[in-house]
Amino acid sequence: MASGAAAAARRLLLLRHRRRHLVPNHHFSSSSADEVLDGGRVKIFDRDLKRRHRDRAAWAMRETDPLVDAVADNLLDRLEDCRKAFPSALCLGGSAGAVRRSLRGRGGIEKLTMMDMSVDMVNRWRELESATEDGPEMNFIVGDEEYLPIKEKI
Repeated sequence: MASGAAAAARRLLLLRHRRRHLVPNHHFSSSSADEVLDGGRVKIFDRDLKRRHRDRAAWAMRETDPLVDAVADNLLDRLEDCRKAFPSALCLGGSAGAVRRSLRGRGGIEKLTMMDMSVDMVNRWRELESATEDGPEMNFIVGDEEYLPIKEKI
């Protein structure tokens, strides 16, 4: 039995030794401590990078896109399944044109607020909105969905 316990102890030491060489001692994050903490909050996602991606997407966005139209239509179909009416709605980072085309009196929405963290995206929505007059009242907000600048109405 003693030889079995000794052999098990040798195997355990060998595994620890191998594991020590396989796993590096440094961290894989390229973020410094200042980038990770933002006023006491942990930053998991790079919000500035996301905003730059949305800025770039604003210029590549087409007026109509069948895929985006289908997603907006499916979303509004689900909204119609709710028994409660929502006179005011907030759309975060969506496509204003697709939502507006699919909305057309569905869900009882009278006022639609579109919000995105990209100024370019919101400006693009405003340009597209100026061409259409039908549909609900539209408002546009530049803001980060992590820190909503909207108060709940009770």
